[in-house]
Amino acid sequence: MDILIVAGFLGSGKTTLVLSVIGSLIDRTDRKVVVIVNDFGTVGIDGSLMTKYGLEVMELASGCVCCTLGPDLLQTVKDIEEKLRPDMILVEPTGVADPQAIIKVLEHYKRNGPIRFQSAVVVDASRFDVILKALGPPMTAQVRAADIIMLNKMDTVPEAELRRMEAVLRTINAEVPIIPISAVQGTNVERFVEAVIGR
Repeated sequence: MDILIVAGFLGSGKTTLVLSVIGSLIDRTDRKVVVIVNDFGTVGIDGSLMTKYGLEVMELASGCVCCTLGPDLLQTVKDIEEKLRPDMILVEPTGVADPQAIIKVLEHYKRNGPIRFQSAVVVDASRFDVILKALGPPMTAQVRAADIIMLNKMDTVPEAELRRMEAVLRTINAEVPIIPISAVQGTNVERFVEAVIGR
């Protein structure tokens, strides 16, 4: 089973990205995907929106999956595997969550087969400098933990600014793909699907 964590701050476009890529991911891999949603203030909206698109959604609404809900997250994953038997679980945690902390929690999940972890972070290009200044440590932790970085809302900033942001992100994590995307317009979202499939 694969577990894909899609992190990013509130308003970065995580849910839009998930909705943009999930159909392609399912179609191209013929795999069953279950989504765990957990974001302050948006969980109800996200859950109902994803359910409308035919996705199996399990909501965790009482806090951050990487800290207060550690045991509940493990139980949720156990319930999902027993009842739905997915090939992949996609976790969309609260905006301030550290993907590495979530993986550490999930490493305590016991099952017969192996679990392959991947983490992706959605970075908001339109608020890049503001978020980096105000929330530098958690943003840095998310970027450092990522296997794939999506620089979302690429349509809102000039090309030169995108290149500058990519250079800043490379100083934090030089080893992983950085994909400029527009989740709303669908630009480059297939590159993200390719990166997930190819890892």
